[in-house]
Amino acid sequence: MIYLPTLAIDSPGLILLFLILFFGLIALITFLLRRFIPGLKEKGGRVNEQVAVQQELERVLEPITDEKVLAEFEKVDQEKKND
Repeated sequence: MIYLPTLAIDSPGLILLFLILFFGLIALITFLLRRFIPGLKEKGGRVNEQVAVQQELERVLEPITDEKVLAEFEKVDQEKKND
């Protein structure tokens, strides 16, 4: 009878170690790629909140083109000024 040593894959501790090393290697490669390749770098800098809100409002809101609605808005504005 031939004795074969047990494979390292049979040990749960070694499987866990291999998984940690594998994902650590992926994280290291990702870190190095993001650091040295210009297209993968994060965009730095702070975003001006007022500008971001204004851009979002311009994107979402549509200008009013109906004459009746514009006249109603003008009436409301006049009432606010008179009060």
